[in-house]
Amino acid sequence: MTKAKSNMLKYSNIKSPIININKARGAITVIMALVMLGLALASALYTAKSKMLDVRIANAEIRKNEAILSAESGLKRAMIQLGAEDIDAGVINSDIVTSNNDFEVTFDLIGTPEVESNCPNEKPKTLRLIEVSSVGKSRDATGSRTHAQKVGISPFTCGTPDSAITVAGTIGVGGAFTIGANPNGGGLGVPLSVWSDAEVSLGGTGATCGLEEFDGNYCSGSPYSDSTLEANDILENDAGFPPDLLAYTFGVASANYQELKDQAEVISSCASLPNTGTQVTTGFYWVEGGCTLNANKIVGSVDEPVIIVVEDGLTKLNGGAIIFGLVFSFETTPGSGGDVQMVGGATVRGAFISDHDIGGSAGTFNTRYDAQVLENISQAGGPKLSKVEIIPGSWKDF
Repeated sequence: MTKAKSNMLKYSNIKSPIININKARGAITVIMALVMLGLALASALYTAKSKMLDVRIANAEIRKNEAILSAESGLKRAMIQLGAEDIDAGVINSDIVTSNNDFEVTFDLIGTPEVESNCPNEKPKTLRLIEVSSVGKSRDATGSRTHAQKVGISPFTCGTPDSAITVAGTIGVGGAFTIGANPNGGGLGVPLSVWSDAEVSLGGTGATCGLEEFDGNYCSGSPYSDSTLEANDILENDAGFPPDLLAYTFGVASANYQELKDQAEVISSCASLPNTGTQVTTGFYWVEGGCTLNANKIVGSVDEPVIIVVEDGLTKLNGGAIIFGLVFSFETTPGSGGDVQMVGGATVRGAFISDHDIGGSAGTFNTRYDAQVLENISQAGGPKLSKVEIIPGSWKDF
């Protein structure tokens, strides 16, 4: 009994292998669960990080596009500004306009080279070369983009006219005409008052004379030419006269006049021209159907001259009216051009050009060649008297 009991106690102390296997299985399950949990957590963290990166990339793209839009808005604004103001260097920004786009534009004059032009006289044009840089920012100001563009600014005209009056056709001037000659129109020290490819007939009591005599109001007392004598300041029947005055003056053939007209401010009458002293008058005006200036109205000035093209209509200046600039009487078809009438001391200070016959005036016909007025018109970049052209291949972004 004692031995049997002892053996039973001995075997009762041996652990069951079934129990150990169950415990091992439980441990493995826990470990696997922890591993799976770790993998899931790692995957979640990676996904979250990836999504955050996608969001950052998307936001960066949005900010970049906002900055690009702002930079382009700045460039477009600059083109408008260059067409309205005489700018060599300076800064404009979005504070001057109502806009959500934030930009800052700088202008830098980088040169004034002489370039070939379409002018028949083969005179090169002086080009003002300006680099426009626009820095655009995103709405939160964390993104920026810079766009740059070079532009050339050149005058509408092909230099300055050679004479006070230039006409492609006959000229019959009557009344008390007074013409102040270009003192160097025929060469240095050789005055030129009238230039035409046809006959010039001076009637009435007027005269052509030097600028000093014109300004001193004693032209008839010391004339170059008058109704009794035509001197060398009247160049008529000139075989070398340009065949197309519009092309000679502006570099645009008469057949393509619409190209030039599109660059001008088109008005229906000269009554709508701005008043000197109260408004900025300088500009290029194309008048459809005739130009009549009321008495004593002054258009333009020496510093702010005008270009006026009168299409198929009468040019009439009433007593005391003055135009500082270049007046061109243009006919779209042969015979459609209008005549010229000036009365009571009305004056064109600059030059008058017509591409057709004119009969002059039974009253007065006062034209004074003004080199400073015409120089201000022909200089590259005068506000509203020049065309702004983009230099091909000069656009860049960074």
